[in-house]
Amino acid sequence: MDKPLLTIVIPVYNRCAIVGRTLDSIGAQTCRDFRLILVDNGSTDGTPDELRRRAAAMPVETVVLEEGRSGAAAARQCGLDAVGTEWTMFFDSDDTMEPRHVERALEAVRRHPDVEVVGWDVNRHCGGRSFRYVFTTCDVMFRSLFNGTMGTQRYFARTEIFRRAGGWNPSLGVWDDIELGARIIALRPKMLKLCGPVTVDMYDQPDSLTRGESLSNLPAIERALSSISATIGPKGPLWTGLKLIILAALADTDEARALRDSTAARMPKRYRLLMRAAYAYTARGGRGIARILRPLL
Repeated sequence: MDKPLLTIVIPVYNRCAIVGRTLDSIGAQTCRDFRLILVDNGSTDGTPDELRRRAAAMPVETVVLEEGRSGAAAARQCGLDAVGTEWTMFFDSDDTMEPRHVERALEAVRRHPDVEVVGWDVNRHCGGRSFRYVFTTCDVMFRSLFNGTMGTQRYFARTEIFRRAGGWNPSLGVWDDIELGARIIALRPKMLKLCGPVTVDMYDQPDSLTRGESLSNLPAIERALSSISATIGPKGPLWTGLKLIILAALADTDEARALRDSTAARMPKRYRLLMRAAYAYTARGGRGIARILRPLL
């Protein structure tokens, strides 16, 4: 048989009870021109045995690996190191894909042989509500920082692009996907958006460590933003400063207001009042301040 065109990589940590939903959706794909790598990240709830059992029953070649370093980024990098196909798709063990997801993705790269990154909209289900997250190829660096365009489940890319960008950063506990996405965008790859029906559903879990935006994760958030800022370049401190101020406003505590003041103080004077206005607008329940301020940034 010809070598598959695609590898799907999924990090898994303590998902014994729910990973089956994800794997069922992958096993139901109408196109099977892919292999699957599952990376157990030190699970303690029986997940390794469940993964091996599921792997044996999958209709595509499936490999189970183990990564001792904690964190999704380390597990994803372990999977990336084992990829031998032209394209790589990262996915999460909480989420599902519709049966034609892989088919439509691979159809796109066959129609557009020069494309390097292909993205799509996703539905995110959180707290009984659902939101459509839009992938865009316009102003993509800004949109990825503020709207998560390069979130893990929202695109796939040539394996060479992931590796040329430097791969995953295991030192980051949050936003490792947005940080890698910034490095990919900085390479200026040819990008394509798939239009049509949404074929990926994200389901938030209380212990989804990579999806939290709580200020309790402030040191990890600041490490990620520092790396993203360096990748963005001259606009980096301004954009990531605004991102931090928006997160602080969502908490709106004494600690958050102190963070607002210290962050704004590092800005050029002409932006300080703007940052305080962004905080006030968001703290009062306003949304979309980054989009509103984009022409000024």
